[in-house]
Amino acid sequence: MHLNIDSTIFILFLSVTMLMGLFSSRSIKNLKEYAIGNRDFSTATIVATLVATWASGQAFFTILSETYSSGLYFIWSVMGYILCLLSIGIFFAPRLSEFLGVLSIAEAMGRLYGKQVRIITAIASLIASGGMVALQLKVSGFLFEYCFGLPEIYGIFIGGVIVTVYSSLGGIKSVTFTDVIQFFTFSTMIPALALFILGTLDNVDILTHTITTNKLFDYKEVFDFTQPKSIYFIFLFLFNAIPAFNPAFFQRIAMARNTAQIGQSFIIAAFTCLFITLTIAFISILLLSVNPNLNTNDLTKYILFNYSYPGLNGFVLAGIMAMVLSTADSYINSTSVLFVNDFCKPLKIKVIKNDLFSSRLTSALLGIISIILALRSGSLLQLLISANMLYMPIVTVPFIVATLGFRTSSKSVLIGMGSGFIVVIIWEFFLKTGDIDGLIPGMVANLIFLIGSHYILKQPRGWVGIKDDQPLREIKQLRAARFKSLKNSVLNFDHIKFLRQNSPNTEAVYVYFGVFCIISLYSTMYAMPQAVKIQYFSLFNFVSPSVLFSATALLSYPLWPKTWKDNKSLISLTWNIIAFYVLICVGFLFVVISNFAPLQVMILMINLILISVLVRWQWALLMMIIGFCAVIQFFNFYLEAKFLIENTLSLQFKVIYLLLLVSSVLIIFVRPKQEYLEATETRAKDLESETKSLKRENAHAKREIESLSKGALQLHEQLEQKGAAVTKKEQELKTTAKELQQQLAKMQNMVNIDDVENLKEEFFRNLQHESNTPMTAIITKSDILYDAYDTLDSNVIKDTIKDIVIGSERLKTYVNNLVDISKLKAAAGNELDKVHKVNLSNLVKDRTNHFKKIFSDDKHKAEFKLDIEQNLIVECNEYYITQLLDNLIINADTYGKNSVIEIHLKKMNSIMVEFKITDHGIGIPQEELNDVFKSFTTSSKTRTPAGGRGLGLALCQKVIEVHQGKILAESDDTNGTTFLFVIPFNYHYKDPELK
Repeated sequence: MHLNIDSTIFILFLSVTMLMGLFSSRSIKNLKEYAIGNRDFSTATIVATLVATWASGQAFFTILSETYSSGLYFIWSVMGYILCLLSIGIFFAPRLSEFLGVLSIAEAMGRLYGKQVRIITAIASLIASGGMVALQLKVSGFLFEYCFGLPEIYGIFIGGVIVTVYSSLGGIKSVTFTDVIQFFTFSTMIPALALFILGTLDNVDILTHTITTNKLFDYKEVFDFTQPKSIYFIFLFLFNAIPAFNPAFFQRIAMARNTAQIGQSFIIAAFTCLFITLTIAFISILLLSVNPNLNTNDLTKYILFNYSYPGLNGFVLAGIMAMVLSTADSYINSTSVLFVNDFCKPLKIKVIKNDLFSSRLTSALLGIISIILALRSGSLLQLLISANMLYMPIVTVPFIVATLGFRTSSKSVLIGMGSGFIVVIIWEFFLKTGDIDGLIPGMVANLIFLIGSHYILKQPRGWVGIKDDQPLREIKQLRAARFKSLKNSVLNFDHIKFLRQNSPNTEAVYVYFGVFCIISLYSTMYAMPQAVKIQYFSLFNFVSPSVLFSATALLSYPLWPKTWKDNKSLISLTWNIIAFYVLICVGFLFVVISNFAPLQVMILMINLILISVLVRWQWALLMMIIGFCAVIQFFNFYLEAKFLIENTLSLQFKVIYLLLLVSSVLIIFVRPKQEYLEATETRAKDLESETKSLKRENAHAKREIESLSKGALQLHEQLEQKGAAVTKKEQELKTTAKELQQQLAKMQNMVNIDDVENLKEEFFRNLQHESNTPMTAIITKSDILYDAYDTLDSNVIKDTIKDIVIGSERLKTYVNNLVDISKLKAAAGNELDKVHKVNLSNLVKDRTNHFKKIFSDDKHKAEFKLDIEQNLIVECNEYYITQLLDNLIINADTYGKNSVIEIHLKKMNSIMVEFKITDHGIGIPQEELNDVFKSFTTSSKTRTPAGGRGLGLALCQKVIEVHQGKILAESDDTNGTTFLFVIPFNYHYKDPELK
């Protein structure tokens, strides 16, 4: 072992990684924090740890060696992994809501299919993770050999100790923290290495020659799927493309805040991994172009000793080691949690009482096992497939179908797992031909037997949909809105308006641009060799006058006739045509005919930067592409074919280089500024539109409020008249009270006059509170909005309108309850009108979402948890059932103390459907449970001037009675209340036991 600058850099990197990992481990207190932290990670952190977990040392060595030996065969198959990340981010992420916060993939499988499936998943995960860690440690052995000259076994051991120590002690916080460091390390060094190797080549045309002549890059042979080699890479593509949901990647899903963060993280990670993959593949192609006879196992060593130098070697080794550690620590951490939480707990194995210490000890043991496995021989790609040989055919299939909405019994899942395992074993030992492994056949067998056994054995559930489909529905609505917006933009595209948006706003810019065109033309003509001028004499005779004419037209813009200047479409069209022709077409034309002379290239770059500043970046980029293609096609027509045959490849690469350079300039300098301006303009327009909309809504709301006010006053007068009638009736009762005293005393349900008096007082107190209170709020808020609208900001206006909506909703509900109770009493004994089949499942979801929006301000923190069986069709009066649901939800929100509100809807039997809503609020005393359904009666806990109406639950009982059902309340007086009702699917069904 010898120390030099490279080994010093390498040791320093390892030391910093370990210290940083141990430093971030100090706050770990329990197993959940160890596994997924506090779920407060930023999207950038999750992206970094996702990329770092994938971009392993094994991935670097595999992509480098397989691209060198297989070329395009391997490159297109490894693109399957990019597709895998995109599919998770776009398709699967909205379906993973129920797995957020779950500690491991085995725990998720246990929740879906039971204890046995959980244990089997844990075992398969342990095997797969051990293999993945072993692969990284094997690469670690190579690196220590390159850096220090140590035998491979020492490098495996040292790398295993380092990664095991900080990942076992620090948990997910250490893993993510070090992953971020490692991500920046290898994402910087890998591109730097590629550029350095490219800079050592005397002529990049050898790269072109390799791609065009080497059979490994002949797409006709690569995609000829009649050949065994092509078929093998189809299976490899499928292996990469199918989301495995291995323990480490599932952990990244579980630690996210929400499904939106999952989707965004995986999509960004996909494009980052694409860049890294292509960069490593590019390095491999460069090596193949320079020396096609290298040993694929020694490519990294060849790079270090032939294309690098002291100092850079150390950084390259550190970058690759970062890839090793970033993957190994992720699998060690996730698997240690999985072993303790999903293997020991279900089997009640309790070696150590502290779960956190058990996980740390398991991490250390897994590291030791991985060190032993790393001593195996074989190519890294084959070892990678072997590591997943049991996991994907056993675990991946049932989990994917569950995320797609297929839920079955544990029996069918166990049958599928067993069949997948058996097919893999039989394939590997008896049926394997060539290089095709049993992984994909095993997955297919699992899928067939899982779904087949479900239907053959008539297992429950099936395609029931995902448990929490709210994020999925929101994504679908958002995509539909975006598609509609795009469709409208295309159908209503105004090209004149578009050209105006890409034209200067002042006359001076047109004049200055005309001057620039003249200067650019004379500079070009002066620098152009005389031989080129003579060769393309007729071409110059056309181009020069046309450019001068165009420049003069812009120079004279201030002198244009007023009718021309007033026609904005004319100057916009003229400007865009001249900019496209002079800056791009003519500029590129001169570059090509000068054989890419440096001065001509510089002038072209100035032209491109100028147009990027003057117009929107999207339009500038489109004009560049169209202009370059048009010039190339012009040469194809104007020059002899021999010129293109000799120069096309070189020309294309130079064009690509220019496009990349220009794109970089646009992205780095121009795009942020223009996007900021566009965002500012869009926001200003949106605010203006919102202001107009709010004004219209305010006027409409005021008219509705005035109408409601009149109706409420009329109702108040009617109620006062009824109150007077009640008072008169009371006097009559008092007159005859003495005569009826003896008879009333004998009746068990005797009515006490004091009770009547209390009932009357309760009625008027509720009436005054429930009508005057919201009405006062509505009128006050409306006056404020009307008088001070122009001085209020949008947030205050929005909050004020929301208060008006809430008050109106409360008043409307109170009035509806009064009217509906009266109607239902009148209809007692008779069948209701307008009874039809209603999807009760959808109705419950719609009403819940309705109140989520109404109670979405900071004062209401209630969280709704829904457990709703799909597609329960009930014959009922939809209006009254809606009133019933609204009253129960409002009641739970009002007295739930901003707690969790649980709503359950299920099929009770073939006849009845059961609904249950539970809050965790103030509760109801046991002795009052039977009285809460009486009109104008409330719980003693809410009987205050600010208490309940006393009408909502009475209405609920009436609605249930006319639907041949039953409703009851349950409470322990301390921890919330549950209201439960059952109604028959068939409105005409009558069950005597429910009466």
